[in-house]
Amino acid sequence: MKISRHPAGAPCWADLDTTDVPAARTFYGSLFGWEALELPSGYVNFTLGGEKIVGAVALREGQEHSAGWSVYFMSDDLDATTKAVEEAGGRVVSPPAKVGPAGTAAVYHAPDGAVFGAWEPDKHIGSGLVREAGTPAWYGLSTPDVDGAKAFYAQVFGWTSGVPREAGGAAAHLKFVGGVADFGGITSGPEGAAGWTLHFGVEDIDGAAVTASVLGGKVVTAPTELPGVGRVAVLEDPSGVTFALVQHA
Repeated sequence: MKISRHPAGAPCWADLDTTDVPAARTFYGSLFGWEALELPSGYVNFTLGGEKIVGAVALREGQEHSAGWSVYFMSDDLDATTKAVEEAGGRVVSPPAKVGPAGTAAVYHAPDGAVFGAWEPDKHIGSGLVREAGTPAWYGLSTPDVDGAKAFYAQVFGWTSGVPREAGGAAAHLKFVGGVADFGGITSGPEGAAGWTLHFGVEDIDGAAVTASVLGGKVVTAPTELPGVGRVAVLEDPSGVTFALVQHA
């Protein structure tokens, strides 16, 4: 489904920091049918059906953070979001900064150490397609402090959380303000390893997992049932970056 704007607090964009942009273009393009549009800066927008979906950028020598997918949530006022993050116990990694005419971005650490970003759009709204195969379709947070994470994101973005009966108490599912369907979930994880895992929607998760392997990726966790969501699988791309697939029930 095409959209013209994401609601405040909703997941709206994701960036891939990678050591090998050409390999990422080949792998994800073949797996999800994406096309790549490279900007003069070297930044790559991946598109599907002519709509921007996610982006990719090459890691530079000496950068502190490692390769991986970074998730961004919509903000109508990044200064207010930054203040809310700090008041809730989070930390600013990169303060709000203009990204040309596209918009303004900021990156934060949650109290548990999970990294996430926020985006205030100008000309670039974020992902132009949602709820379609090949687009981000579920956002999973692993944290050693589930209750703390629920409280933090509720204060920053106004998210609500609950445990669907079909989930069997295994995870807290998340909604942004005004959201109808759950967009993600929080599960308990080990200390020092809090983080978001981006799940891309697919129509045939078994086939997609096989395709990923053929393309040089690795299946870390074979397709399995995630109560209340559908079937999920955790993979690594050829550069070792973790991501996941989801086939919604």
